[in-house]
Amino acid sequence: MTTGPAARFRRIQVTWENGVTRLHLARPERRNAIDLRLAQELLRAALLERTATSGCVLLTGAGDHFCVGGDLTSFEKAGDLPSHLMEVTSYLHAALSRLAAMPAPLIVAAQGHVAGAGLGLACLADVLLTAEGATYRSAYGALGLTPDASTSHLLPRLVGLRRAQHITLLGHVLSAEDAQSWGLSTETVPADLLHQRAVQLAEEIAAGPTRAYGQTKRLLRASFARSLAEHLEDESTQLSAAAATADAMEGIAAFRTRRSPRFAPAGAAQAWGGGAA
Repeated sequence: MTTGPAARFRRIQVTWENGVTRLHLARPERRNAIDLRLAQELLRAALLERTATSGCVLLTGAGDHFCVGGDLTSFEKAGDLPSHLMEVTSYLHAALSRLAAMPAPLIVAAQGHVAGAGLGLACLADVLLTAEGATYRSAYGALGLTPDASTSHLLPRLVGLRRAQHITLLGHVLSAEDAQSWGLSTETVPADLLHQRAVQLAEEIAAGPTRAYGQTKRLLRASFARSLAEHLEDESTQLSAAAATADAMEGIAAFRTRRSPRFAPAGAAQAWGGGAA
């Protein structure tokens, strides 16, 4: 296991192990609230080549809460709040765009309070694990602010427009059970098992056919922005390309011989038959 240089990362911890990049928000005394430095560090971590070539990215938060959104204390001290928020979100949104675009699936493990931009981070996940007792809320309206961190883009796609309006305009707070039944969360986990389950799932994904997972992630996200005909053409192209890889050959051979497949490690060079990357 290796970590990012301490001089570069103070608000988050960055580690790599077993093909998994772990991004750990490390401001428990501030409930992992996002200030300018944390937003900058999240972007730096997302831009690292080792993060981009990992098999899975796992995003977690230290302490009792995953992330309560923006750091209001630092915002008050900024002086020119509009300019400061533009700067913070420029880094934060660039980080989120990078995490969404990279092939590695993103797992978020959330506990305690998840609010504001923390809700946006949860929405960005390809797999969202929620600890029992956790709550999700928008929180922007109570502050006289509007959503950021992809919340207004992804939330209606996950839970539907009416429920997104209920959360953002009426301040509805989702319990862990609501989050799963509404389609926001993938799985609800006992709080004391959240870390164990998150690491287990991340390592399972990282040990799988990572190139195929990356293209599957891209296809799912692209489906909202184009016609069925365009999407079907892309599916055909990617399926044909995947069929030419060593992972596909191994997966099919393992299925035929009734054994567990042994896919190439995350980041290993592997030919891809063509199409969008």
